[in-house]
Formats: sequence, C-alpha cells, structure tokens
Amino acid sequence: MKAGILSQERSAAMGRARRTAAGTARGGSRCPPLLLLLLLGSCCHMLHGQEVAPYLRGGGLRQQVVLEGNRLVLTCLAGGSWPLQYRWTLNNSDVTGWTPQYRLSVGSLKRTDAGLYQCVVRNRMGAVIHGRTEVQVAFMGTFSAEEQRKTVTQGRAAIINQPPLASFPRPLVTWYKDGHKIIPNNQIAITLDNQLVVLATTAADAGRYHVEAVNEMTGENATSSAVYLSISGIC
Repeated sequence: MKAGILSQERSAAMGRARRTAAGTARGGSRCPPLLLLLLLGSCCHMLHGQEVAPYLRGGGLRQQVVLEGNRLVLTCLAGGSWPLQYRWTLNNSDVTGWTPQYRLSVGSLKRTDAGLYQCVVRNRMGAVIHGRTEVQVAFMGTFSAEEQRKTVTQGRAAIINQPPLASFPRPLVTWYKDGHKIIPNNQIAITLDNQLVVLATTAADAGRYHVEAVNEMTGENATSSAVYLSISGIC
C-alpha cells in the first residue's frame, strides 16, 4: 500500500516538473525578440552618439602682414563628423560660399583686401565660428610730382608739411635742404607727423626742401618733389 502511494507521488512530481520545464521553454521563446529590440535600440543610440559637431583645432594667427602683390593663404583647421563645410568672410561680408576647402587663397593681394577675415565651419550637427584674423597689406605709393612754394616773413616760424604719401606701415622720413640732410637742433624740429618746423626764420633758411621716405617692410623708397621756401621782409 505504501509502495503504491510513493509511486503515485513520484509520478505527480515528475508531471509538475515537466509542466514547469515546458512553461520555461515557452517563456524563453518570447525572450529573444525582446532582447533583440533592446540591442538594436542600444546600437542605434551608439551610432547617433558618434556624430560630432565641428570644433576648432588651434587658434591660428591673429594678425598677418603681407606684401602687396603676394599670395595670401589662410587656414581654418577644424574637426568633427564628415562632411565639413567652410565659409569665409571679410569684414562680415561673404568671400566664399559653403565649400569643402578649409583653405582660403588670394593670388595677388591688393590694398583693398586688407581687413578682418573669419571662417565658419558646419556639418549636420551644428556650426562653429573661427576667431578673426586681421590681414594688413604692406605697400608704398608715390609722391605727387607737383612742386610746392611757401613764403614766410623773416623772424616767423615756417612749417612745411610732408608731401602726401600713401604707405603701410608708416615710412621713415628724412628731410633735406639743398641736398643736405637736416639734423634737428634748437632752431629746427621735426614733429611726429613729419612736419618740418623752422623757428625764427632768417635769410639762410630759404632754399629747396624735400623728403625721402623708406618703407622698411617692403624695402621701397620714394623721393618727394621740391618744396621751395622763400623768406620775405629781408632788409
């Protein structure tokens, strides 16, 4: 009798075990699709996270001086997700449209090309603005060929302005009288604006004056036309 009861209990236990295993198998068959969806979502999130907005690499030169007629080359180094596009401006006006070229090249620089250059970089994730670069053009013009004449009364001061000359940077100027270099003294001064000032003029101050200008950046020099000074009231 006891043996029969034990046999029935073993059979019932085995049946419960089979049902539990079957339920686990059925539940497991539903798990893989859910797990797959989670993995795909994580993967998509990772792919999206790989997109990087533009960022600058190095500050670059903030100021450049280039000789007139020479080539100007500016670079805009940036990183970020490809493709990157660049646009250049000069004094806030567009120089180029959007381009894949990170370099701006001006073949023969003119005086009007001087100013503040800046580039903007963009991609699908955003944009970044590079710091401005000031470009200065070194050049030297020519003096007018027109001669000047000036008359002052004896004993009065004579102020002779430097003849106009377009130049960058500002040239070094030397004054001459009758072909001889003028050295400032207690009677003759040269102002910061390169004016020649002759104090208490005498007959000896009359003569032919001119200036010689040198642009140290370009190496050019120029000689002005004559300025003739006459002294009136001489007895």
